[in-house]
This record gives sequence, C-alpha cells and structure tokens, in this order.
Amino acid sequence: MNGNNERMVSEIVSNLEKAWNAADGAGFAQAFAEDADFVNIRADHFHTREVIAKGHQNIFDSIYKGSVVRYQMVSVREISPKVLLAHVKAALKVPAGPLAGEIDALYSLVLVQNGNDWHIAAFHNTRVAK
Repeated sequence: MNGNNERMVSEIVSNLEKAWNAADGAGFAQAFAEDADFVNIRADHFHTREVIAKGHQNIFDSIYKGSVVRYQMVSVREISPKVLLAHVKAALKVPAGPLAGEIDALYSLVLVQNGNDWHIAAFHNTRVAK
C-alpha cells in the first residue's frame, strides 16, 4: 500500500465516520464527487452528492437515529495514477427502532483524483451475515 494513498483514504474514511456519528448528512456526502454513485446494503442505488446527502440525513433522522458507526480500513489499491480502490469494514450500532442492534458491513470505495483533491466516485456497501 502506498503510504500517502493510505493516509489520504484513512482521512476520508475518518471524516465519513465523524459525519455519521454527528448525524450530518451533508457532512457525510462532502467526500463524494458531484456525480457519485452510492449503493446501500439493500442494493438501493443513489446518484449525485445531493441525493446521497439527503438520503443520509433522512436515515440519520429516522431508522438510524442515535446510531454509532466505527470504520476500519482494510485495504487501498491503486488502479491507475488517479484512481484508488479501498475496502472498509463497518460496525454499526443502532440503539432503537426497526433496525436496532448491531450491523456489520464491508464497503468498497472508488476514489478519483481531480487536481489535488480526491473524491469518492462510487460507494458500494454490503452487509456481512453473522
């Protein structure tokens, strides 16, 4: 793993975690490209940063209200000089509601570089069966 790439992706993942735990949909979506794709654990597909922000704010205010997530980076691999693939483990604790309990997942990120900035172009989340 390239140390610079790993640090950069780790920072993005840390910011995603902080935004989730603050129930901040706009903050969560900030790392995404304007035309990003997001596939959740139910295989629902969302497109654009704005839609991702609104969708996350909706779940933060409803089914995942009060939830806490912890992310652990598994790997980062350079696909080309301006494209990275990362895998991250997620451990979500939901205190109440229809999804109360613990949910484990593994998500894949495709990150693209534009100038000096990196953004998430694609996010695919997969629930891990217990």
